[in-house]
Amino acid sequence: MKLFRNLVCLSLIAVLAGSVVADEKQKKGKRKGNAKAPTATQRFVKDLELTADQKEKVAAIDKEFAAKFKDLAAKRKAILTADQVKAQRDAQKAARAAGKTGADARKAVTGAVKLTDEQTAKTKEVQKAQQALTGAIVASLRKVLTAEQQEKLPKARRGGKGKGGAGKGKKKKKAAA
Repeated sequence: MKLFRNLVCLSLIAVLAGSVVADEKQKKGKRKGNAKAPTATQRFVKDLELTADQKEKVAAIDKEFAAKFKDLAAKRKAILTADQVKAQRDAQKAARAAGKTGADARKAVTGAVKLTDEQTAKTKEVQKAQQALTGAIVASLRKVLTAEQQEKLPKARRGGKGKGGAGKGKKKKKAAA
């Protein structure tokens, strides 16, 4: 009788422990999906040592641009269909696995997603709006940061053709030839 009681107790403990482990795994999976959304300034200041005063001012900048940042994210998300989102994720994984980076990875993903002309136009609109928003955020941050910190911020592109406006330089060379 004593052996039976001990066996039942051990079985009950094993069942409870198994359910606790399952609950923890489930919570971990939920945390990933409910991750806190990045703030408007996060990618710019993540590697900077900010003073308490600067942190307060950056938080104010976040509040100022939060609605625009969220609106752009929603517009970007609304462009693709569910199948295209799946194709995009699969292509990104395949590109990473193949060691592709930068332009090669973007081309592979873009080819897999197969955007319609309307989606391409909407994507370009969102990208232009994102560039304008990024410029405004960086301009606001420059007012708060020291010269050394400002050096770590991204440089504005001129001419829309890569860094330093490379597209304009080609025209000048042709004119000189």
